[in-house]
Amino acid sequence: MSLTQVFLIIHLLAIAFALGIGFSNIVGFRVAKDLGGDKALGIATHRESLIPYSDIFFVTIIASGLILLWGIGGGQGLSIWFHVKMGVVLVWVVCYVLMRLRIRKFLASRDMSLIALIRTYSHIAISAATLALVCAVMAFAA
Repeated sequence: MSLTQVFLIIHLLAIAFALGIGFSNIVGFRVAKDLGGDKALGIATHRESLIPYSDIFFVTIIASGLILLWGIGGGQGLSIWFHVKMGVVLVWVVCYVLMRLRIRKFLASRDMSLIALIRTYSHIAISAATLALVCAVMAFAA
């Protein structure tokens, strides 16, 4: 097994785990909205407990992606799908960082007015991550 294959495995596993956490958080938002009391608190606590894992997978995706990009000599000569993917990855990174900043502020203040913005960023981030995955398949499937 080559080093490139090892980093590709790490990259793909981190993407799978991050997407799973992202979708579970969005489902958790929706489920908790219709619940009250201890059940809603339990779902919120679960979402909060996943934050460090999300951050680890975020950094792992970025680092392994950069290593893979460096390993192929950059993006020159790759299809338009690859360049679209990189644009979508940029949207994902920006939304993830903005979302995490709002979450940090929310956890410090418990200001419920931040929830709508956190939801918006999370929906954009998960959509961008999913679209980036689709673009990656299109770019490298040939």
